[in-house]
Amino acid sequence: MEKKQAIAVGIALQTQVLKTCPVHHQLYFDDDVNPASAFALAVKLVRQHEPYVQEFHDDAHALTDLLSNTLSTTPVCCPECRVPPPTSAWAGVSLGSAARD
Repeated sequence: MEKKQAIAVGIALQTQVLKTCPVHHQLYFDDDVNPASAFALAVKLVRQHEPYVQEFHDDAHALTDLLSNTLSTTPVCCPECRVPPPTSAWAGVSLGSAARD
């Protein structure tokens, strides 16, 4: 992964727009999370001249374009699972007969 792409992915992960499958360690786009937070963080980092984003040479537009492209090309679920992972520790847990008693 090239450095600029790694920066975009890092911002998306930090804002939890992208997540990593806990089983396969593959990236996926969490479409329940508003991606505006990722774009806001990207612009803020460039405007504050943070070393983390200096590859973009003060061009917030270049970073947000790359971020947009990254998000739009990332699958909405783990490519190996083919289903989004549960959002809660209790999701999908069966209470069995105890719940019926």
